[in-house]
Amino acid sequence: MNRSEFLALLRVHLSPLPPEEQQELLEDYQNHFAFGLQSGRSEEEIVAELGDPAELAKEALGNRYVPDEPIYWYGGPNQTSEQQASSATGMSNRPIPIARRNPFTQALVYIGLFFLNIVGLPFLLTLWCLVVSLGLATLSFILSPLLVGLEYAVHDNFHWGKLFASVTMVGLGILISLPARMLLKTMLALSVSYFKWNKRLVKGDAGHEQQ
Repeated sequence: MNRSEFLALLRVHLSPLPPEEQQELLEDYQNHFAFGLQSGRSEEEIVAELGDPAELAKEALGNRYVPDEPIYWYGGPNQTSEQQASSATGMSNRPIPIARRNPFTQALVYIGLFFLNIVGLPFLLTLWCLVVSLGLATLSFILSPLLVGLEYAVHDNFHWGKLFASVTMVGLGILISLPARMLLKTMLALSVSYFKWNKRLVKGDAGHEQQ
């Protein structure tokens, strides 16, 4: 199974969720695939690591009501506009059972997230500091000839050794910029996924009470 097949199956099993929440979950898995491919793994290896899409969807849905068949929020691919309107009317008149998280469980979730973020947020901040430091170092290497020129303009002092050293640093900065850019993209994806996961966990089933 490749990435497209995996995501298509996952979308079908996540059909009880509203489209915006489906998209949010699918984006997380797309980011996971992107990170895995950058690390040199194949799509099949990433799929094997993630597991069965049905089980992942079941875990994401929790104890929410799951209908026997997928729900097409905008109508199935072969439905006409009249059929979609009729289906939407029938669904709006059908009572939808909502599973609510009890207060004790919700309190445990908040407490668990609090202690998790005590460790997780400083670790994430440390990683960002390292990435930013690497980026600043790369920028300083690339701009080093300008510093040599500025020194000459201010102090009227020029050394060929400093010029050759600055040219070497430019080359080094360009080499470092490639992994630095990949690290930046990875950190952005990791940070977004982490905060979205926190948001989903805090919201839980409460986010569906207003449907």
